[in-house]
Amino acid sequence: MTGKNAFHIIIIMIGSEDNDNEILKRRIHFNLLYDFYSPLLTERQRKVYETLCFSDLTLSEAAKVLGVSRQAVYVLARNVMKKLEGIENELRFAVNIRQLEARIRELEAENEALRLKLNEKEEGKNYV
Repeated sequence: MTGKNAFHIIIIMIGSEDNDNEILKRRIHFNLLYDFYSPLLTERQRKVYETLCFSDLTLSEAAKVLGVSRQAVYVLARNVMKKLEGIENELRFAVNIRQLEARIRELEAENEALRLKLNEKEEGKNYV
């Protein structure tokens, strides 16, 4: 396939920026939301998302697989992404997980700093 796949194009179209870093962040964001909330989607919505996200298809190829027009692929994908974000706005699981992961990293860093400090004190006692 040449060019960008359908999911990449849709991420650009619904996002505010077209740089690779921002697109990657949005892709990860939607994949995390999908991991959490896919059971709350209809079978059709899951098929649309999975066809776009987990394959390397162009919009035309995705439209053929889904049996709809290219425009319909965009509309369906946008609707699924809006639904995922709407569910997240209500339940906030992804936000809470990110906050917990950040706090765990902070605690691990504090633990490591305390461990190093303790080792330095123990080594100091051994020289006295």
